Amino acid sequence: MRRVTGIKGLLLKRARTSEIPTRLGPCEVCNSKGEVHYMVAAPLPRYLYLCNGHYMKIRAKLEKALKEITREEGLL
Repeated sequence: MRRVTGIKGLLLKRARTSEIPTRLGPCEVCNSKGEVHYMVAAPLPRYLYLCNGHYMKIRAKLEKALKEITREEGLL
């Protein structure tokens, strides 16, 4: 197996793993085809594998919450 060097190697060493993670994986909600998401409009609490449907549901709910927050702050 080839040794990973550079910034990628440094990050893998810090994460204490030798396996390069993939961006594709099963959705953690419905187990269908998905990919890793790091943030919606704000960072997620952890990396999540989500299908596009569940990602869009989270994003829509977050957009509604952000509209409410901006109304409360008098920005809209």
